[in-house]
Amino acid sequence: MRRFFSVLFLLCYLFSFVAPAQEKTRPKIGVVLSGGGSKGFAHIGALKVMEEAGIPIDYIAGTSMGSIIGGLYAIGYNAAQLDSVIKMQDWTYLLSDNIHRSNMPWGQKENLAGYLISLPYKFGLREDSRKVQLPSGVIGGQNLYNLFQNLTIGYHDHTDFTRLPIPFGCVAADSRSGKEVDFLDGVLPQAMRASMAIPGVFSPVEMDSMLLIDGGIINNYPVDLVKKMGADVVIGVIIPHREERAIERRRGSMMEVMEEIGEFVGTAKRSENIKNTDVLIRPELFPYGGMEFQRPAIDSVIVRGEIAARKQWHALMELKDKLNITDNEPVHKISNPFIALDTLQISEIEIHGVDEIDEEKLLKQIKAKKTYTRRELDNMVAKFYGTGLFNSVYYQLDGVSPFKLKFHVVEKDLKTLNLGLRFDTRDRAAILANSKFRLNKRMNSVFEVTTRLSQNPYLQLDYSINRSMLYRRSLILKLSRNEVKVFDRGKLAYNLGFTRSSLDINFSEFYFYNIKLHLGVNMEYMHYFSELLSDPGFQNLGLQNKPYVNYFINAGYDDLDKSYFPTRGQYFSFQYTLSTDNFAQMDGGLPLQIANARFLKPIRMADRVVVIPQIAGRAIFNDSIPLIYKNFVGGNFNGHYVPQQIALPGSRGMEILKNMAVQTGVDVRLSITPNQFVQGNLNFTLHDDKLFKSPQVEYFFGGSIGYSYNTVAGPLTFEVGYSGRSKLVSSFASFGYYF
Repeated sequence: MRRFFSVLFLLCYLFSFVAPAQEKTRPKIGVVLSGGGSKGFAHIGALKVMEEAGIPIDYIAGTSMGSIIGGLYAIGYNAAQLDSVIKMQDWTYLLSDNIHRSNMPWGQKENLAGYLISLPYKFGLREDSRKVQLPSGVIGGQNLYNLFQNLTIGYHDHTDFTRLPIPFGCVAADSRSGKEVDFLDGVLPQAMRASMAIPGVFSPVEMDSMLLIDGGIINNYPVDLVKKMGADVVIGVIIPHREERAIERRRGSMMEVMEEIGEFVGTAKRSENIKNTDVLIRPELFPYGGMEFQRPAIDSVIVRGEIAARKQWHALMELKDKLNITDNEPVHKISNPFIALDTLQISEIEIHGVDEIDEEKLLKQIKAKKTYTRRELDNMVAKFYGTGLFNSVYYQLDGVSPFKLKFHVVEKDLKTLNLGLRFDTRDRAAILANSKFRLNKRMNSVFEVTTRLSQNPYLQLDYSINRSMLYRRSLILKLSRNEVKVFDRGKLAYNLGFTRSSLDINFSEFYFYNIKLHLGVNMEYMHYFSELLSDPGFQNLGLQNKPYVNYFINAGYDDLDKSYFPTRGQYFSFQYTLSTDNFAQMDGGLPLQIANARFLKPIRMADRVVVIPQIAGRAIFNDSIPLIYKNFVGGNFNGHYVPQQIALPGSRGMEILKNMAVQTGVDVRLSITPNQFVQGNLNFTLHDDKLFKSPQVEYFFGGSIGYSYNTVAGPLTFEVGYSGRSKLVSSFASFGYYF
C-alpha cells in the first residue's frame, strides 16, 4: 500500500511539469440593442462596424426591435444578411393582418367591403355576457409572426436561448402583474413577438398566466440582463428617446406616447444601464420616427447606425487591445444551414387547434408532399388564414430534417361587429354594419347580417353551409329601398322609387381560389312606390308591382393583386340568366334570356404607369322586358343601384340603353407616390336592339380625369368627367371604401 501511494505521488509530481498551464479566458463581451420601432434598424449598421472591427460577441440581448435583430443575429444571420432581409420585406403588408388577394377564395374577395372597425362581442343569457369588447390591438400580428417563423426555421422547438450559437436574451412586460419578463428560454419567434407587442398597436401575447407586451415599457435597454447572462464588458446601441425636434414632429402620435411611457416607467433602470455600458453607440436619427418603414427611411437609418458606430471606432479598438483580442479570433462565423435552405423535407403533417373532423377537412385541402419550399409554406398559411375562419394561423417545424410540419390555428369566434363608413357627392354619407356567427360547428353553418344605412339602404341576411373552404350552399335574403334618378341624354327624366325583396338560393357554390362557379335561383318582388316624370314629354314607364323568378349560372376568374388600384392579374365574370314571372314564362311568352360579361387586365407599362383595358357588355334576348331588367349604365360603380348596372366614368347619372350594350375603355394610372395617383379614363359605348344588325346602332364617347390618395380609411378621390351622350361635364368626389 505504501508503494502504491509512492508511485501515485510520483506520477502526480511528473504530470505537474508536463501538463500545460490552463489558458486564461478573456472577459466576455455582451452587446445590447434597445427598442425603437423602425429606428431599431440602426442596429444593423452598428453590427456591420463591430464585425469589421473584429469584435467577438459572446452574449446579445435586446428589447422590441432590438430583440428581433438580436435574436436573428444569435442564430447565425450576419449584418449583411440582416440588411438584405430587412430591405426585401413589404412592411406595409407585414404591419397588417391583410392577406394577398391571390391567397383568398373568391367568396372572401367579394366580401372585401373595407370595414374600418372590427369589434368582438359576446352574447348569451347572462347579463355579463352581452357586451362589445374593444380589440386588444389594431394589428393581430399574423403576418409579422409568420415572418419570424420563416426566419427562425431550425429553432421552432422550445429552446434554451443561452445555448444558441450566441447566447441570447430579450425582455417583455407582463401587463397583468406590471413586472419585467426576461426570456432566456422558450420558443424563439414567440419571445421576439412578445418583446415587440406595442400596446394598442399589436395584440399582446398570452403565455401561461401572463399577458405580454413590449418590453420597452419597463426595460428598453437591458444591460442588466446581458450582465446577468455572464457579460463582463458591454457594447450598447441605444436609440435616443428624447430628441426634441423629433418629439415636436411626432407630437400626439402613438410613438410619442410610447416613448413618454418608457421614459416615465423605466428612467432609473435606463440611467443605471447606460452607466454600466463600456462603449455606447447612440445614432442620430432625426427626423425619422419609429413607424417609418419605407425603403428610403430604412436605408438611411441603417447608414446612420453605421456612422454612429464608426464614431466609436477608437473606443472599439481600445477595448480590443485591452481584452487582448487578436484578429485570429473568429467573429460571427456561425454555421446555420437553414438560412440558405429553401426546400424542406417533411415527414408528416398535423393541424392543431381544431377537432378531428375539421382537421380531416383541412388536410384534404393540402396537397401532401415530402418537400415544400418556404414560399409554399407561407402560401399555405395565407390560404388557411384567408378563409376568414381563423384568428391566427402559423406553422411549426419540429425536430430535425425530415421535419414534422404542424399548423397551429385559432378558430375565429365569428362574433364580431364590423363597421364601415363612406362619403361621396351622390349618396352623401353611408354606414355599413356587418356581423356573422357560426350556428352549427359540425355542419359549419354560418349566419351573417349586413346592413347599409344611406339614401339607398338595404338589409341582407345570409345563411350558408360551408362543406369545405372551396364549396358551400347558401340562402341570401335581401331587402333594399332605392330612390334613383334616371337621365335621358343628360336630362333628368324620372325619379324612381322602389323596394326590392329578393331571395337567392345557391344550390352549388364552388370556389377554386381564383375561380368561382355558382348555380342557383333568384326570387324577387318589385314594388314601385314612386314614379315622377321630370317632363311631361317623357313616356310613362308603365311599372308593375310583381314577382319574378330567375335561374342563373355565374362563373368568374379573379387573380387581381388588389381590389383598389390593381397592378397585375386579370378579372373575368360571366352570368347567364333565364328570367320569368311565373317560373316558366315572361308575360306569357318565352323566358327572358340575359347574358352579361366583364373583363379587365392591368398592364404595367413602366415603373409608375399602369394601363387597364376593359370591356363590359350585356345582351337581352326578348321583346318583353320589364324596366328593372333593362340595361342601366352610369355612375362610378357596377351594380350600385341595380345589380346589372354598368359603371360609366364621366356620366352624370344612370341612363337606360337599348337591349344590346357594349362598353370598352381604358384606365391609365400614374403613381406619384406609393399612395397617390393621377388617373384618366377613356371609354366608348355602343348599343342597339337587334345585336347590332340594324342601322340604328348608337354610340358615344366619354371619359374622366382625377386624383386619388389611398389612406388607411380608404381612397380619397376627386374626378371630373365628360359624357358624349349627355354632352355635359360632371364631377365626383368620395372618401372611404366602396360598399
